[in-house]
Amino acid sequence: MVNVYYQKNIAATPKELRDTLLDHQNLSDFFNASFKVLKAENDNEISGGKGCVREVSILSVRFKEEIIHADTNGIEYRVVDDFPVKAHRGVIAFTQQENLTNVSYRITCRAPWYIPNWLLTRLLQNDIEQCLDKLGARFDPR
Repeated sequence: MVNVYYQKNIAATPKELRDTLLDHQNLSDFFNASFKVLKAENDNEISGGKGCVREVSILSVRFKEEIIHADTNGIEYRVVDDFPVKAHRGVIAFTQQENLTNVSYRITCRAPWYIPNWLLTRLLQNDIEQCLDKLGARFDPR
């Protein structure tokens, strides 16, 4: 099982962070991938939230992610169809601390037989660190 984790304090409110990370079309500002919404959120959910399905394109690989939970406490998503990795779950949690928010990002999944766990761990770790570092810079561009 692959398990990666990173956290960062960011000068923004949980709502600002949630709304930024649910703006799927602009997530390429934080990830080395492009995102396209295939299905909107469920009725009575926040924009881009629960039920939203997005297509993620990284290099020549395309896969779908579904938002399974989203509120000011955090966002949870999963990769649909166990491709390119199996049992992929992403959990981003927001904890407000005065005028900062601690953002923790955890990804768990199982690597396919042709990708060593250590390599997938390294790729995902770099991805979430880059995401949170760029997200932090968006709100504190010093």
